[in-house]
Amino acid sequence: MKVFQAVFHFFLITLSSHGFAQGSHESSNFPEIRIYISQKQLTQLRNVDGAKMELKQPLLLINQDTAIVKDIHSRGASTMKFARKSLSVDLKHSVTFHSQGEKVKIKNFDLLNLVMDKNLWHNRWAFINLNELNLFPLFNTYCKLWINDQPQGIYLLVEKPSHSSTRIKSPYMLRRGPEHKIEQEYVNIPSKQEANQYKERYYKIYRDLGKHKGQELDEHLRSSLHLDQYYNWLAFNYYINNGDYADEIFFYISPDSDKFEIIPWDYDDIFRREPHEGAEARKAKLTDKLIFSIEDELDRSIASDEWLYTQYLAAFRKMLLERDMEVIGRAFDQVLTELESMANDPDMNKVSGYMEKDSFNIDQAKEDIRIASEFLLNKRIVLLKTLQK
Repeated sequence: MKVFQAVFHFFLITLSSHGFAQGSHESSNFPEIRIYISQKQLTQLRNVDGAKMELKQPLLLINQDTAIVKDIHSRGASTMKFARKSLSVDLKHSVTFHSQGEKVKIKNFDLLNLVMDKNLWHNRWAFINLNELNLFPLFNTYCKLWINDQPQGIYLLVEKPSHSSTRIKSPYMLRRGPEHKIEQEYVNIPSKQEANQYKERYYKIYRDLGKHKGQELDEHLRSSLHLDQYYNWLAFNYYINNGDYADEIFFYISPDSDKFEIIPWDYDDIFRREPHEGAEARKAKLTDKLIFSIEDELDRSIASDEWLYTQYLAAFRKMLLERDMEVIGRAFDQVLTELESMANDPDMNKVSGYMEKDSFNIDQAKEDIRIASEFLLNKRIVLLKTLQK
């Protein structure tokens, strides 16, 4: 009981120091996006179940300015079954977005409906933290969406990874799928031979996992992969109990190091008891390892190789020391400020419910975040004690 009171007292102090206890905060400006299509298309878009649909001759307004559309279509997997669709947007010319002091020109972005992101904060909060860990270069911001002047809800606008790879001048990027297969490739160079060489380098990471051990394996991985960055990603996923991440990641060649770096994706399923995949394998062989899922072969190698796992634990401890509760609290602070600003529109709140059921409620979001903060504080204390042994 004393631990709970201390944690809750800490959380109240954090909120009060940032203006939440009094309900005061600076108003933030977020993009307002309006799409106009035929009423027949809108009906089809809301009723289509799981199939991709391209919008014909859409008119797009961003903050009341017309944007020239190249393509807008519905996107996603399980979220496609809901009436409010996530959308993929490609423009003919870049549009400048402003948010939280950021300014970036984008012409390819996704509008994520957040229908499976309970209380709307998981993805945005995770992206803020990942950005501060130098793991997420994608611009993202909350926005409001209307179609034919009908409110569609609070969305998360996220720069497409393919657009980011072009913007940072990466020659090659891939999306990792199950069993480390390449689900998608994004090539920004004319030479097919060079692109195939990058693909071969990626597959070689996995082919050679069983050929090396210890320091040799470490050197093998570091020759092609920003391994410390990958360790931080694994550690963050363990810290927040990310239930689905092995196939939610992009690998891109950094133009600076000529090595693969990563962009994580999709943080709906955080604070889970166990991962969706890889749980049984971990229970059978690697129950004591501080890696949440060992679905992927590279992650299993890190968990089972003594040298790599020691390096990983050192990176994990360093991350926890740098991301103390004051830093974590600032991320909660930011996302709450943004949601409070978004929550001033009852019509938007009404259609922004989790799984399209209950309306979005800012008080429920605050309580959810309070519980999450309490969980992370306690888990951080336990982990630091464990990692000091």
